[in-house]
Amino acid sequence: MQNQVIYTEKNNCQDCYKCVKQCPVKCIKIEDNSASVINKLCLYCGRCILSCPVKAKKYRKEIQKVQWMVDSGERVIASVAPSYLADFGNITPQQFMLALEKLGFHAVSETGSAAEIVAQESLKWLQEQPNGVYFSTCCPAVVNYIGIYAPDLLPGMVPVVSPMVAHARQIKDTFGKEVKVVFIGPCIAKKQESDQMTDAVDAVLTFHELQEWMDDEQINPSSLTGNLKDNFLFGLAGKGNLFPVDGGMISNMKNDVSITEVSFMTFSGMNNIREIVNDIPGWENNGKLFLELMACEGGCIKGPGSVSKRGIVSKRSKLVSGYQTLKDLKLESSVLTTGATNYNRQFENFQQAISCVHSEEEVQALLNSMGKLSEKEELNCSGCGYDNCREFTRALLDGKAERTMCISYMRHVAQDKASVLLRKIPYGVVMVDEHLKLLDCNQKFAEMLGPDISLIFESNPGMAGADLKKLVPYHKLFTNLLQSGEEIVEQDIRDQGNYLHVSVISIQKYKLAYGIIQNLREPEIHKEIMVQRIREVLKQNMESVQRIAYLLGENASFTESMLNTIVESSPTNEGSSK
Repeated sequence: MQNQVIYTEKNNCQDCYKCVKQCPVKCIKIEDNSASVINKLCLYCGRCILSCPVKAKKYRKEIQKVQWMVDSGERVIASVAPSYLADFGNITPQQFMLALEKLGFHAVSETGSAAEIVAQESLKWLQEQPNGVYFSTCCPAVVNYIGIYAPDLLPGMVPVVSPMVAHARQIKDTFGKEVKVVFIGPCIAKKQESDQMTDAVDAVLTFHELQEWMDDEQINPSSLTGNLKDNFLFGLAGKGNLFPVDGGMISNMKNDVSITEVSFMTFSGMNNIREIVNDIPGWENNGKLFLELMACEGGCIKGPGSVSKRGIVSKRSKLVSGYQTLKDLKLESSVLTTGATNYNRQFENFQQAISCVHSEEEVQALLNSMGKLSEKEELNCSGCGYDNCREFTRALLDGKAERTMCISYMRHVAQDKASVLLRKIPYGVVMVDEHLKLLDCNQKFAEMLGPDISLIFESNPGMAGADLKKLVPYHKLFTNLLQSGEEIVEQDIRDQGNYLHVSVISIQKYKLAYGIIQNLREPEIHKEIMVQRIREVLKQNMESVQRIAYLLGENASFTESMLNTIVESSPTNEGSSK
């Protein structure tokens, strides 16, 4: 579990299926009522973590790993994603860096400085390509999506590493391969990317992890003042700090290219990206198109590892104002070695998703087995997490789902079980609403009311909608319970030669009541009541015997004690003792 980027704490998982609903590729498997991530199909976008109401979905924490590197005396350099300007907008960039210094980092550099070079390298490659559709490769969740679910589009992926990897390689080319690089940002997918790029990043912390670490060390950045130590801050970014928002990469590219050479578009959010990918065929003949794609709606500033929960407008504003503040400070920065750094990337290590093709006969047979015999009964309610009943049925056939996820199916199962119980139970049973209208009843109840009511029951099983006041003389018992809010009312009643025991039970206070009517003259009921009452008498007798035994024992002990005292204090006993 520790090596998995996203995992489930099964004890906390509670059958809500919100993770299934939020997962853009439905890579969640429900097994034994617990939802687990299918890692080989996962994008690591983090939407399942954000949607889980009980925090059962978690991601791998690496705080202790980084603390160990710092405490062991390693030179640990932080690569900070540009989103820090938006996420920690309540403090100055200087205070943010001072906090990292107090945590023990050897130095800090802005990832945005490498983002600018990534944009230049991507543009250089793009200008050499023929007409077609090409994709940015900065967002690891998008790269995973195309690699796993749309592999035909891999030739259009710009073969340049992400800013995180490019920056880490620059740092190691400058300071030596032995230094440790820790990326700090809002993205969970970067943890999986770092697992793949083992030559670059040694650990990844989300902003949430960084805040947790600062809280543990009782570091309050807003109270920090003073200057950073010499050479602590280097590799400052310019326009690269705009990468975390829609169009940030394109803004770093367009100044160097004519609008007639390449068309640029930017989109964010996995729903939009899925739609775009499905719409790509046929675009190849429309010139050269570059798509900047980001999995999180609004860009990296809305990443799942963020601390700030502010909206897109507020975060974007904070990022832009923070970028301007850095420009105004005109901080000096040492230059990273960039000439010899390798920025190339290949896209060959993806395990492509295999879509099982199920025949219409298979799908329909499974739907029928769940009581969905026609399109009208395919409710498409999404309660199971899937968009419609047929998607859910295919997930069942793939082994990723369980029948119990379907609300309507479980309701039918519960109703069928209740109907069986109502038919088998030897008492009359009736359920009514607050207006004493029947919601359901069993055949025994109808038979107790006579042959005419039995005929009505045969034509309308359950007799839903019938008025209880017109059927039985003891309807006031139901009225009293519903009006008073009591849990149960019981009474013995004589009705046309029958001797009835009526129990009225509250199902939903003031709204629903359940009646159980027993004819005490029936042999089976009489025998059961006699056995029950004999047991009660025996129980009471045993309790009385136990109390008597206790009292007798207590009295015998008291009597023995008193007699001993009298014997010991008698003159005869005194003389004999002398």
